[in-house]
Amino acid sequence: MLVSLASAPACTPTPATTDSAASATDGTDSGATDGTDTSADTETTGEPQGPPPGAGRNPFPWSLESWDSVCGDNKDNDSNDYRDCEDFSCSRNPSVVTCGSASVYESTPTLCANGKDDDGDGRSDCADPDCFKNPFVNVCVQPKVEDRCGEGIDGDGDGLFDCDDRDCLALDPTCALPPGALRILFDQTLDETASNGLNSDWLVDPWGRLPTPSNPTSRNEWKGSLSSFAFALYQEGHTIENLTAWEQTLTFGDAGKPQDLSRYDVLVVVEPSRQLNSDEKAALINFVDGGGGLLLLANHVSADRDSNGWSSVEALNDLFDDNPVREDPFGFRFDTIDIEDELILERVEAPAHPVIAGPAGKVERIGLYLATTARITGTNPDAQGLIVLDDAASSSVSVVAGAAQVGAGRVVFVTDSALLGDGTDSHGTSIASKDAWNNAALDHAALFVNAVIWLGGA
Repeated sequence: MLVSLASAPACTPTPATTDSAASATDGTDSGATDGTDTSADTETTGEPQGPPPGAGRNPFPWSLESWDSVCGDNKDNDSNDYRDCEDFSCSRNPSVVTCGSASVYESTPTLCANGKDDDGDGRSDCADPDCFKNPFVNVCVQPKVEDRCGEGIDGDGDGLFDCDDRDCLALDPTCALPPGALRILFDQTLDETASNGLNSDWLVDPWGRLPTPSNPTSRNEWKGSLSSFAFALYQEGHTIENLTAWEQTLTFGDAGKPQDLSRYDVLVVVEPSRQLNSDEKAALINFVDGGGGLLLLANHVSADRDSNGWSSVEALNDLFDDNPVREDPFGFRFDTIDIEDELILERVEAPAHPVIAGPAGKVERIGLYLATTARITGTNPDAQGLIVLDDAASSSVSVVAGAAQVGAGRVVFVTDSALLGDGTDSHGTSIASKDAWNNAALDHAALFVNAVIWLGGA
């Protein structure tokens, strides 16, 4: 029996019916338990180097209420019934300073320099990753990314230069990856951080395109709920990048975009929380058709964490139903349900599949917390369920993990995002009971590392 997470109030903004700004609290899903490193970050000293990578940009460009100019005008600019700092696009937005003490995080220039722990996470000012890894504020000494690729100079001071530096492997097109290495892109453009807290902090690291440092020695040097997953892939020699919302949208076949999907082997999308537009839908489908690997994670249908009308189930099913390429592009869809029981799943339907029996180990048991399920639609003969609920009528229904060959590419889907969480987040929070990734009794790490390797063509 898995141990439940400590419960907390649901993370729902306060409707714009009063003039006071609401302070959002974290809603938690259940997760598995294991020991999580809870060591505090060492406060950095010195002077910031210059403008951080997101300076002057907006991490929520899809929202009409996400700029300082509209986060304090006493209007509901995006017509979602939340006004100014009652709206998550303002209060959890690290590029907005108007909200001041109503900000969810300690992320404004004032809060990062007042000597106080303003968000109650046990860290103040430049000891808080909301400050020292804030890509929009330069109050603290900032992380360094290699900026002298090809010059024979160690620009970020990590002892490595040119193509020996992981940053250059990503940034310099003349650098060739080692044999077997994959270019893996984690999406941040689909509102994958739809509320505050561990249950929706689907980031590898908040700094920008490249997680810092480029050569971490532990998972805790990167700050995000996906840091352990990404660190495991890094240890296997793969290159990790983030697609940030302030840099670029999802594109495929656009040579002018530095992070066009055609440049990557695998794309990871964890719990998208807004509707995709037509171009984004086409990019995802064409990426897979063209040979790319797509890892998709959903969650329970009620997990509309920012009350924008879209949970991950609704956003992904909308992608399948209404896109400019073809209906039902992959051969599966997510069920619009909430599973509220904690389960241990052992019904493996395809024990020889490389996602189940792969180089990272054999998958025999996984957990399921607040989640949904999926079903194989029958339109793609190369789509199959891999792990299903114990009482599933077949391997095509009540699917929790599945895989599909699609065109020249591949898709793996899982119906519970909590399996990827490692009990930490990008804001300095660490809760051991949320660490599903490192639960030694379950095979989450093997499942997802195997999935990425298979998606990359192995």
